[in-house]
Amino acid sequence: MIDILSLVAIGIAAFAATNIDDIFVLMVFISSLSFPVRHIVLGQYLGIGLLIAISAVGSLISLVVPTYVIGLMGIAPIAIGIMNLVKIRKKDESDSRQKVQHKRNRSYLSFLSVAAVTFSNGGDNIGVYVPLFSKYNTIGAVVELASVFLAMTAVWCIAAYYFVSHPLIATRIRHIGNIILPFVLIGLGVYILAESFFSFSQA
Repeated sequence: MIDILSLVAIGIAAFAATNIDDIFVLMVFISSLSFPVRHIVLGQYLGIGLLIAISAVGSLISLVVPTYVIGLMGIAPIAIGIMNLVKIRKKDESDSRQKVQHKRNRSYLSFLSVAAVTFSNGGDNIGVYVPLFSKYNTIGAVVELASVFLAMTAVWCIAAYYFVSHPLIATRIRHIGNIILPFVLIGLGVYILAESFFSFSQA
């Protein structure tokens, strides 16, 4: 029976290994100013929560929903990125504040956008969490691993906010955040779809 500290260490390592790119994506979301921070956090938690819930089903999910199917949701960040790119092209700097306010009034859309991006980028999470939950399949172990993943989500959000708010980094990131966000999302979506295609070809 694995001890608690070892399981915590395994959970931290698994989360960090599968969410390294999320730090950058979160930083871009925060720096864009189009997404309220609280909704970025909630969206991140919803996306991670869905990944944990699916993975907690254990080895059965690998038979029902292959990881490359999850990867097909890479279409979501591409669509979101294109929509943001179109809006940037249509709006000039003079009405940027109105655009931010408009998006804040429809904050549920930003909440769902962040959740969709997090979930669609979770193919590697599924690939790691499923065998992990299958190996440590007692209720206590599953709850502990899930708790570690949720705690690490908070650490990721705090770290991303810190980097964006840091005096040496904040000015540059906030200046380009709203501009590069669409390209980051589109690139992320293409990468996810490419990985999904590769996984499908190897299946």
